[in-house]
Amino acid sequence: MLSIGELAALAGVTTWTVRRYHQVGLLPEPPRSAAGHRRYGMADVVRMIRIRRMVASGMGLPDVCRVLAPRLDLHTALADLDADLAAAEEAIRRQRAMLAELRNTGDDPTLTPELVHVVAELEQVFPAHPLLEREREMIALLEAAAPVTAAALTRAYRASLYDEGLRRRVWDLGLRFEALREAPAGHPEVAALATDLRDALAPYTSPARRASPAAPSGRTAVPGLGELSPAQREVIGLVER
Repeated sequence: MLSIGELAALAGVTTWTVRRYHQVGLLPEPPRSAAGHRRYGMADVVRMIRIRRMVASGMGLPDVCRVLAPRLDLHTALADLDADLAAAEEAIRRQRAMLAELRNTGDDPTLTPELVHVVAELEQVFPAHPLLEREREMIALLEAAAPVTAAALTRAYRASLYDEGLRRRVWDLGLRFEALREAPAGHPEVAALATDLRDALAPYTSPARRASPAAPSGRTAVPGLGELSPAQREVIGLVER
């Protein structure tokens, strides 16, 4: 009879693994010695080696349990596993194809085609400017959480390409917004910046949005903007009202 250490050594696993397989039901409890120690036979060694080989082939423990269960055909279980691996392989192939397409086009998948074009043009005016990258990230966030403001910002950026005064105004607003990056809620700059930003974006907000009734005065935050500071979220909430 073998001790748990001897079984582990013959099967090429650790004693922790043997105990784990007992816990999940893969390895039946063997007889114990008078001192209470588990005692294993060669049948246990063979079973442990089968389990180790199946796990090494990519099978999960539930699949191994199915294979080792009575009355289960091994070839059927392996065919099921092969089908699962083929499905995973196909999913990886599709993901790699999508990555290859993005690499070939160079487009940012987080941005709309219109904003991609605007950012590309702005990069010609302000090449490699860190604020431009931050503005691109912010608009990408707003497109999901505050689409009205995001659309107005995109139109304002497009118009600023041909209007130096507007470009300076939008850039100044961006710098003020960036200055609130670490600011807490209730910062004294929030209300003033929100007013200036709303005024600047008014010509670029859709007529239907301008004509719609204001949101309740209690709304000062927009959900989905967790990457912004509390003060920045308040600014966007006030602009969206």
